[in-house]
Amino acid sequence: MARLRSPRPVTLAAAAATALLLLGSAPVAVAEPFELLPTSRLLPIPPGGLHSFVKGLNSSGTVIGEYYVEGSDGPLAIRWNAGRPGYTRLAPLPGEQFSRTTALSDRGWVVGLSYNSLPNSHPVRWTPGATPTRLTLPGGSRGGNASAVNDSGVAVGDASEESNRSHPLRWQSDGTRTDLPVLPGDNSGTATSVNNAGTAVGWTEKRDGTGGPAHPAHPAHPVRWNAAGVVSALPLPAGFDAARTSRITDNGVVLGHGRLAGSTEYDRVLVWAADGTVRDAGRGRGYDVNRAATAVGASLEDDPNGDTARWNANGTRTVLANPAEEAGEVLAINNRGTAVGYAWPPAGNPALDKALLWKPDGTVVPLPPSSLGPYAAAFAINDAGVIAGFAVGTDGAGNATTWRATVWKR
Repeated sequence: MARLRSPRPVTLAAAAATALLLLGSAPVAVAEPFELLPTSRLLPIPPGGLHSFVKGLNSSGTVIGEYYVEGSDGPLAIRWNAGRPGYTRLAPLPGEQFSRTTALSDRGWVVGLSYNSLPNSHPVRWTPGATPTRLTLPGGSRGGNASAVNDSGVAVGDASEESNRSHPLRWQSDGTRTDLPVLPGDNSGTATSVNNAGTAVGWTEKRDGTGGPAHPAHPAHPVRWNAAGVVSALPLPAGFDAARTSRITDNGVVLGHGRLAGSTEYDRVLVWAADGTVRDAGRGRGYDVNRAATAVGASLEDDPNGDTARWNANGTRTVLANPAEEAGEVLAINNRGTAVGYAWPPAGNPALDKALLWKPDGTVVPLPPSSLGPYAAAFAINDAGVIAGFAVGTDGAGNATTWRATVWKR
């Protein structure tokens, strides 16, 4: 599954969008209430917990995330096991206070980070039995992160230096670390995703070592590392000078964001097919891609705030229906073509999201509310149709007060 992002929209002021948009030349209908088959359930948290958030979902329906307790300065990692009530705490490394999850494999491996204070974090991998293991970093590293893990327990991520350079890393299931190479001329990089074949993706770039961000004149080069750790550059479409990748599927489809020559923004959604060919899907924010090379996210072609969108494998774009809302994002798509995400209101508190599901034909289904109220966001969906996200509780004035990890399933 895709590594999850936690977007927060900005408050919008334009008029609400219509609930009937076009899918190609055919109208897209809003589902009737009797089609709302998934039911909503808040996931439990330990005593004293105030908020919880989802960070990953696997094929069995196991969910990972984090929760916060009153008076704490950081999160604690947690796993909700499919088919079993309750939860499993994912402890920080010995001597540290906080833990955070970033990714989950179908076989139950979890990765994330452990720390006392940021940015001095340590990458950690939890076994399917929830035992934490410190993933080693090169000497002189300030900290590091593990961003993805596959079914064999192979993890990827990076280590950071005080100079703000980073080094892409891979850890085998036995803990052996490989310092992944960068392209010639580059001195920094990160690995963002790994599939079950052991192929990883990310990007490399040149940084000047002053501690600031990469200079626009030093573009990010999208790369792939094979299972042996050999690096190769991914091709760019004509007119592009840089790109960053975020996701690789098991059949080799890659999602990323590109930068047009002369621009400073990585605002073009790029999809590399399994055969290595690349397509520019258009201006937007892409969050997930499936094996069919269908990507989802927010299109910026027509609305700077973002239209809920699907970029189809045939090169077309579908602006998905967004009932009575201003803007939104599609955050995940499964291999059957069902997608989930959220929309936010045209005015007022931007935390008051509405969770949505889109069927493969583009029909939009508002997900049912939780016991906290009508507000929620859907972040992930597996091939069985289990959906994970969070619900939002509000006070009498409509202000968001509580966030709780939530699942929807039939």
